[in-house]
Amino acid sequence: MDLGTGQGWIALALGTTAAVGLLALVSFAVRRSRLVRRFGIVLYIAALAAGLAVAVLMGPDKWSADEAKVGQLARWILLLTAALFVVRLLALFIFEFQLHRKGVRLPPLLPAVIVGGAYVLAALATFKSAYPKVDITTLLAASAVTSLVLGLALQPILGNFFSGLVISVEKPFRINDWIRVNGTEGQVIQVTWRTTHLRTRDNDNLVVPNAEIASSELTNYFYPHPLHMERIPVGVHYRTPPYRAREALLAAATRVPDVLEKPSPEVYLLEFGDSAIVHELRVWVENIAGLPGIASQVRTAIWEEFNKRDIVIPFPITTLEIEPRASQVVVAQPASDAAAGTRVAHARLYVARGLDRGRAVRLDGETLMVGRSGACGLTLSDLQASKEHLKIEYDGERHTLVDLESTHGTRVNGRKVTTTRLTHLDRIRVGESELVFENYGD
Repeated sequence: MDLGTGQGWIALALGTTAAVGLLALVSFAVRRSRLVRRFGIVLYIAALAAGLAVAVLMGPDKWSADEAKVGQLARWILLLTAALFVVRLLALFIFEFQLHRKGVRLPPLLPAVIVGGAYVLAALATFKSAYPKVDITTLLAASAVTSLVLGLALQPILGNFFSGLVISVEKPFRINDWIRVNGTEGQVIQVTWRTTHLRTRDNDNLVVPNAEIASSELTNYFYPHPLHMERIPVGVHYRTPPYRAREALLAAATRVPDVLEKPSPEVYLLEFGDSAIVHELRVWVENIAGLPGIASQVRTAIWEEFNKRDIVIPFPITTLEIEPRASQVVVAQPASDAAAGTRVAHARLYVARGLDRGRAVRLDGETLMVGRSGACGLTLSDLQASKEHLKIEYDGERHTLVDLESTHGTRVNGRKVTTTRLTHLDRIRVGESELVFENYGD
């Protein structure tokens, strides 16, 4: 266009004014409308094309070679605008209408990449239509060389980009999932083309490159379900029978509100350690973000439950015992007990199963009556127990169990008995209840 004429300058001014005005209008509409924002890039290009078209249409009647080139450029921009508008409209129809109606939710990065690729193809196709004499293969070859140079220079960024694509396709996690990567835990709040944003328990925003996530071991606490099992090891004194420790640990777990009833807590005996029998309490939680607080509540409940049941958590100690010769062994006996001619037995009866599970009665040398009667030393709620089911006597040396002609009988270690001497950890069956005789000697 010959700008030496007045018409040329007027055409340029009108085109520029039209382009600036339309760009301002598009920018205002993009900020105010979500639907217009989706067509933002198309509308910006259309505004520039409209300004150029106004300048060409208002120009002089006679065109020079340069003016012909301007006309081709305007035609390409108009074709490109129309093509981009169609691509964007199809993307909205497919990704946000059809797939959304069918309940298919794609990662945000995947539709953006597909639409971006369609934009590039549309630009090449419209360029070939506007400039039919231009050999597009030469342009593609030059673009390939340029892409190679840029790829080498932007290798870290491209690595993160393609890793983001892999994450979008495989979907190892979703928004709001709680994950663990490289020893750090957090909730996924955003996945971009280059990074993944995590919200940690400290309410900090952790930005992790997608390439690092793709090449690291990742744990998703929300997939396939949000339930998580927490393991809490606890050391118990060797004098505490495992069934008593198990009962106390399960009772402690039920006291914490955030511990799920289903799946129910479990207790396993892990090992016989140097100074303690190590048990493991396994509980299930759903609030993985609050796991440290829940685990703290469980440990607090364990300490309180152990303290209430006289269960000792021993210190890590090493005891050296030197066994003397047999001729030098002297059995000491307290003076008060020696005068009475008897030994004091540290024994008790513990209810391991049944409706009264967890109850315990100390055997202090007196005869203990067991049954449903309230007058018994150990009253059972078991309906199969007789009012006075059995008694346990102590003769100064041994404890003896005597069945009191009960209706359903008494079994010791699976064998039905009427009278028997009890030894440490004998199991006594009374109806549906199981009692354990514990005798720790002097």
